[in-house]
This record gives sequence, C-alpha cells and structure tokens, in this order.
Amino acid sequence: MRYDAAIIGAGANGLAAAATLARAGRSAIVIERAEHCGGRCITREFHPGFRASPYCDEVAPVPIAIFRALGLASRGAIFARARAPLFADALAALEAHAMAEAARAPKRNWFGRAEKTLSRWPASEGLSRSLNDACADLGPGTAAAALEGRAADPDLEGSALHLLAPGCGSSGIVMGGLATLGQALEAAARDAGAAFALGLEAADIRHAKQRALGVRLADGTEIESRAVISTLDLRRTFFSLFAWKDLPPAAIERVSQYRHAGARARLLVALDGPAPFDAPLQLGSPAEAYAAWHAATVPELPPMTLRPVSAADPGLAPEGKAVVTATLGAIPHQLFDGPWTNEKRSALKERVLAALEIGAPGTRAKVLAAELIVAPDIEAALGLTEGDLDGGEIAPDQMFALRGFQDCPGGRTPVTGLYLGGPSAPLGPLATCAAGVAAARALAADLDAGLLK
Repeated sequence: MRYDAAIIGAGANGLAAAATLARAGRSAIVIERAEHCGGRCITREFHPGFRASPYCDEVAPVPIAIFRALGLASRGAIFARARAPLFADALAALEAHAMAEAARAPKRNWFGRAEKTLSRWPASEGLSRSLNDACADLGPGTAAAALEGRAADPDLEGSALHLLAPGCGSSGIVMGGLATLGQALEAAARDAGAAFALGLEAADIRHAKQRALGVRLADGTEIESRAVISTLDLRRTFFSLFAWKDLPPAAIERVSQYRHAGARARLLVALDGPAPFDAPLQLGSPAEAYAAWHAATVPELPPMTLRPVSAADPGLAPEGKAVVTATLGAIPHQLFDGPWTNEKRSALKERVLAALEIGAPGTRAKVLAAELIVAPDIEAALGLTEGDLDGGEIAPDQMFALRGFQDCPGGRTPVTGLYLGGPSAPLGPLATCAAGVAAARALAADLDAGLLK
C-alpha cells in the first residue's frame, strides 16, 4: 500500500498529525521505534506503586482548536494549567498565523510576515531583552522557572524568549500523568483510521532527486508514501535519515549551523509518607550554573524545581505516600571528563537529595527510592539530539520563523515532500501538537495543489 503520509515518531506531534490527516480522508501510517506511543507523554512505575512521567511534569498546552478538533477531553485528557499564562495573546497570534501559512501554497516568505506579526505583539519588546531584565516586574522565581531543565545566560539579550517555553506560565499538567494525553492522542489517531508500525525504527528516508518517497525501516521493510513527516529534531531528521552526499546544500548548511542545548536531568523520588510541601520549590541560581554548564561541569547547586506531583494527582502514589520530582537545569549532556558513569550518576543523585533536604527538611528520611535520568538517557529514549526537549536552543536566531527552514512555511524543507513536524519546527517548543498539525496541513495543501503525486 502507498500511503499519503509516513509519519516518523508517535509522540504528541506525530499522533496529532496522523489524526489530522486521517480525519481529512488521507491515509497515514505512524512509525515508532518503541513498542508504545506517547514519546515524552508517558507515565511509568519507577518503584512499586509509585508512578511519574520520566522526562517532564508539564508540557505546553494543546491549542484549544486542536484540543477540540481531536476530541481529547472526551478521550480522558484533562489539562490543568500550572500557572497563570504569560503572553497568551502573543502565543495565540503565532499559532493562528503559522497554521494559516501552513495551508497556503509553498515557497512563501513566512519570515517577512512573521516579523510584522511579532511587531504587533504587546510582549515583543520585552522578549528581545535579557531574561533578568524582562523578569524584573514579573515576580521572584520567574527567571528560574523559565529556565527549568535548560541552560542559558539570563543576562544575555534575547534570553527573555525562554518566557514562552514550557515551565513558565505557558505549561500545563495532565491529570493521571502525561500518559493520559498520549493515550488520548493515540485513540484519536486510531479512531480516525491511521495505521501504526510500532517497535520498528526508521532507518532512512527513501528519496530520489531531492524528493521524499517513503521510509525504509531497520528490518529492511520499505513503506511507500507521497510524503514524509518527521517529528524528530532537525539534526536527527537530516543527519541520521539521509546520506550526507544526498542532501541539498541548503539543508547541509542549515543543519550544520543549528544548535542544541541539552541541559536537563530528572530525579524521581518515592516517599514513605506525604511530601512536606504542597507547591513547587525552586533552588539554585541559573546564572551561576550556566558558567558550569558551559564548561561541561556539574554546578555545585544545580538550579532545580521540586514538585510534589502526587499532591495534585494522588493516583501517582499509594495512599499516605508521595511522589516528588526534581527537574534540574544546567546539567551537561556530555561532561568534560567523559560520559556519565555510575559513579557520576550517584554523585549527582546524592547532591539532589541533599538539596531536597535543604528545601524541605525531613524529606530525606522518607526516601524509599530515587531514579536519576540524565540527558543521554532522554536522547536514547526519545531520539532527541543531546536530550534537548526543545529541539534546539531557544535564542533569537532559532525561534519563530527562523526555526527549521525560514523560507519554507508549514514545516516544509528543501527536500520536496519532507516536512518537519517536531520540536525544531516554528511552533515546536511553544504548543503541544501544533507543529505536527501544521505539517499535516501543509502536506494536505500540497496534495490538493497536485505537488505530491
């Protein structure tokens, strides 16, 4: 069978893209190397009776139009906003603009119009400043929240863009853990008629004359399709799924210059009793930690957000007990003296538990188990370069229309029939599912225009 679209990755973006295409009468198959769907939107048991989402507690909310179109509430995905939203109008304007551009004819100069759109944002001036300057009137802890799980110089011009990323007012939690959202998206895609190939890794994208023709799997199976949507990041899409000699020069130059900033680590903690705090706690200094991260060393006191996740969602822990997570920033993907050994992991775990005791005295004595996850673990599990959940460094030259390929709206690329629908697309770090839906709409528009036969 020849599909209209082969979608690489069964995370939120891939599932939303599949559901969008299938609901429009297009045939789509989702290819996922894991045995299950969800990507980062999973919840698992890390100690008997204790559950947590391993890579993050919050994701950017699904845009309301997508949420309703896919019927996610009726499928059990209930969002609870974690904080009051920042720049909600700005984000909504960007989402609407990007979705409209995706459905138009290709090869339009999106960046020119995006600049005009951004100039009308009430927040645009503040976002061009440093994070510390922009946060001066936003209350204590805002800068630290914006850099949760990340590393950046908060005094650097343009670092205020981190205020748009998940973790600082634009994020939300899903009751039952993030797996609830992943399961709802999978159900939406399956109900619409999308096909799935789980436990099968995409080895390369089949192509001829810079035109995507399908996907070849690691076991040799070839899936023919009129187009391909990759929800991998920019570097993984081009440098792992193509031979270098087959790439157009524009793609080689762009991908080679693209920067990642993996800096996340997580500690999942099972407590034999209630957590001694009921709201997130933030420790450490992002500014001081950035210097250590830049030198590929672990900060003395890594910036971290401690969350008693079972306080808001009691089903994550046995009755009378608790799950606490620590999300660390400025933790290098690769240390200056080599890879993450068991000894280095143990040292970081002890450092975090000591900080947890400082932030919430009496917690250490209740610890039943603790599991550490560092950036190489995230990279191995999700296929994200450097374990970077944002799909690329958040910086002025890598945001909005400058993400992906600036002259190719809707996630289009220099390879005809190949679309970016993951974290490196313009909407990737800003709204869950939006990058996948934008790519699906662009693909459908190109099919309708007869460009993908």
